Amino acid sequence: MKPLPVQDNNNIPGRPLVLYHCGHEQCKPSHSFGPAIRPHYLIHFVLHGQGTYHVNGSVYHVGEGEGFLIHPGVTTLYCADDQNPWEYCWIGFDGYDVPNLLKVSGLSHTSLILKDYSNGMLWKDLSSLILAFTERQGNELLYLSLLYRCFSHICRPEQAPSGIVYENYITRAVDYIHNNYTYDIRVADIAKFLCIDRTYLYKLFINATSLSPQKYLIQYRIKIARQLLLESDLSVSEIAYSCGFRDASSFNKHFKNHLQITPLKYRNSILANRETIQ
Repeated sequence: MKPLPVQDNNNIPGRPLVLYHCGHEQCKPSHSFGPAIRPHYLIHFVLHGQGTYHVNGSVYHVGEGEGFLIHPGVTTLYCADDQNPWEYCWIGFDGYDVPNLLKVSGLSHTSLILKDYSNGMLWKDLSSLILAFTERQGNELLYLSLLYRCFSHICRPEQAPSGIVYENYITRAVDYIHNNYTYDIRVADIAKFLCIDRTYLYKLFINATSLSPQKYLIQYRIKIARQLLLESDLSVSEIAYSCGFRDASSFNKHFKNHLQITPLKYRNSILANRETIQ
């Protein structure tokens, strides 16, 4: 059965993640909800007991330490067991970053069951979230920080390479470089941020850019430095530190290796050409 068109892109919140509601319930035997559709995403996490989740003609048996995902616009039904009814908590959420969060967590339209790989930390953060949200203790930033933590517990680190597509690793690595080039970052820092091996990161960059991560980082720093040399009045030393080089000497060395000219001569030659043209 295809999802009903109750939600389109124009209705998705203009924020990466929004928490709508959350709660906790000890269900009575055979208690059920549905069949019904929801306007946003829902995750139910089972603390104790068991039950069944019905969606798209399939029936999932869900027990303690597991949960299930409900997509917006999809008809679902879920029922507590008649002998050992489940106790669960739930979170309702949406936002334009949700598809990526679900992908990282290994969830999709065909993978709807989640497990707690955090040794109890998921329930701890979920209960903190529910308490803070229902009692209005804190603000939206606190709620979202706890919600992101909950997603982090769903994703098992050693399974991340199979759950995240190749292009997403490159995109995230490049984004990390573009936002952190001004600091003293190393290739090991990028690999650690992505939770992957440094050797694997090297292979990804070679395949995608024909450059090693280190060379890509240096080239990007040089690119920014060239812009600053031509578009600002910053000194060579200021530009060196602004682009993540340890000192002006290191900056000069890398700049000359790439462009066969020192930063100062590059600036002067370009500016002189501009004046000649004018």
